[in-house]
Amino acid sequence: MRKLSKKILSLYAKKAIIGLASVAMVATMSLSTINVSPVKGATTSSTLVWSDEFNGNSIDASKWGFEIGTGSNGWGNNEQQYYTNRTDNAYVADGALHIRAKKEAYGGKNYTSARLNTNGKFTFTYGYVEARLALPSSQGIWPAFWMLGANIGSVGWPSCGEIDIMEAINAENKTYGTCHWNANGHAEYGKPTGNFDITQYHTYGLQWDNQYIRFFVDGNKFYEMSIANNAGDTDEFHKPFYLLLNVAVGGNWPGFSIDDSAFPQEMKVDYVRVYQDNPSFDSSSSNNVDKNNGGNSGNTGSTGNTGNTGNTDTSNTPASGMGMNSSGNNSATAYVNDSKWTDIHYSVNNGAQQNVRMTQSGNKATYTINGLKSGDNVSYWFTYCNTSGYVKDTSKYTYTHNSSGSSSGSGSSSGSSSSGSSSSGNVNSTSGDVYIYQDINYGGNTASLGVGNYTLSSLLAKGFKNDDLSSIKVPFGYKVTLYDNDNFGGESMVVTSDTKWIGTAFNDRVSSIKVEKARYKIVNKHSGLCLDVAGANKASGTNVQQCEANGNIAQEWELDYNNDDYTYIIKSALTGKALDMGGWSQDNGGNAIIWDNNKTANQRWYITQVDGGYVFFINKHSNKSLEVGGWSTSNGGNVQQWDYKAQANQLWKFEMVN
Repeated sequence: MRKLSKKILSLYAKKAIIGLASVAMVATMSLSTINVSPVKGATTSSTLVWSDEFNGNSIDASKWGFEIGTGSNGWGNNEQQYYTNRTDNAYVADGALHIRAKKEAYGGKNYTSARLNTNGKFTFTYGYVEARLALPSSQGIWPAFWMLGANIGSVGWPSCGEIDIMEAINAENKTYGTCHWNANGHAEYGKPTGNFDITQYHTYGLQWDNQYIRFFVDGNKFYEMSIANNAGDTDEFHKPFYLLLNVAVGGNWPGFSIDDSAFPQEMKVDYVRVYQDNPSFDSSSSNNVDKNNGGNSGNTGSTGNTGNTGNTDTSNTPASGMGMNSSGNNSATAYVNDSKWTDIHYSVNNGAQQNVRMTQSGNKATYTINGLKSGDNVSYWFTYCNTSGYVKDTSKYTYTHNSSGSSSGSGSSSGSSSSGSSSSGNVNSTSGDVYIYQDINYGGNTASLGVGNYTLSSLLAKGFKNDDLSSIKVPFGYKVTLYDNDNFGGESMVVTSDTKWIGTAFNDRVSSIKVEKARYKIVNKHSGLCLDVAGANKASGTNVQQCEANGNIAQEWELDYNNDDYTYIIKSALTGKALDMGGWSQDNGGNAIIWDNNKTANQRWYITQVDGGYVFFINKHSNKSLEVGGWSTSNGGNVQQWDYKAQANQLWKFEMVN
């Protein structure tokens, strides 16, 4: 239920949920044993251990409790409703539970709703849980069916773990499944479904065992996450959890633009059921709610290649970075270094997307796709947990197979398959981190662009026709300017993030492009002051402080991404020197300075996004967070490192200045 930015970097830190009842572990009683097929591919007998069919006249107090009030900081999400236990907000009728959000002044809020849970009444570890739900859909609405670790009262959030079986926001015609846990603060891994009518009844299921957590809609799996051997520090997911149902109004994720004319809004719950005995599930069920096929099942491509890991060949994979290489006449091997676990999402010749957990050996993940022939195109991207515990999604990349052993790709550093030149296919090579696409939704012909100016002739050399660009991927730290005339003339459009359609004004009108590093002010959440090189001094060792915005270049910073470990160098625009933890300090209170950019570990920072567009920085060498010391709000307040506490003086916002 807790949501921040969906772009992973996808990892965050949040305060613990306040006001939950103390945890009471309750033994569960087996109700009945039946042969059940809760999802496609369920093949064994399962035991129904708990259920509520909502066939009575009121909510069963032996199964459900209410959480009442506004929680801490709007239940940790700045939600706008007051939760009650009134029948105005939660009741049973016509064989269903109704959770109703209303527009009314109550308890200091402008909306009311209800949030029910089984905490202290029913908890379980592993099994299959399913609910049949019809969801509300309007701007500002946020229904959820989810689970929290039963030990939240003692360890807090996210150390208790959280599994969001279903969430929906606003009037989107899709839902989300997500896991949250504690890995260096907060890790999140989740995926949206494809498009479907969420206002009609659908089943939302979770299959959970000691190896995987798998998410389903109408019996079709749309993603899974490995928790085998506590992969990615996921020990939270091997302990008891309890269930929750609620409808929130507004908040950090859906936003604060709320359509008051749409109220009341209801989530209807036909049933909730929990089965155990670990039934077997066929992971090859048709993914007809997969986000990449828009809800169409059976979307197979021209080859149908699915790949396998039976003969993974790592001999032709580099020791750093990530990408895909030819590993034989009919095979290619994807690789990700410095990872704890990695999923690859790929398709061959625009066929059905495959989602596979890669083989992990030490800190390297590999996966071999077999059955390829010359000219086959592989489109792929990775979801991975790096060695510091941060989970990220990459951009989408392409690889073209050549049976002679050479290959090319959108991330390659040279050549193309037609010329026969060989390249590694690294996805963050010198050819650039910005990707342009011929079609909307990142489809069709693609090319990568590094920092530089690209006239029409440059784009033609990369295989792009004039006026033929519809979508673009721009990583954090870059700024791209599109021009509708050659040589950077005519009208222009600035793009600073992934854009699946550049809009009517510029669709199929681009004739030249400039790619440059973005330049930012970095503003502290607590003080509102900027990260500043003291006295605009250019010498190595100069102190880094906070100061009110003054337009000086000493407050401007650029980012360099390090593909070898997924960190960033934060460079002063004044000097090009790096933000550095002085003296290689690993102590709380270690001082931040600028120093010659040597790309050493004390100059490398993991950047993780949290609520409201803020981020926190973790230094690779010390594993501590950048903060304003002593909660200072004064000009000249010192910037230092400290254990990460998810406090406002450790949160920062990038504000582009160029």
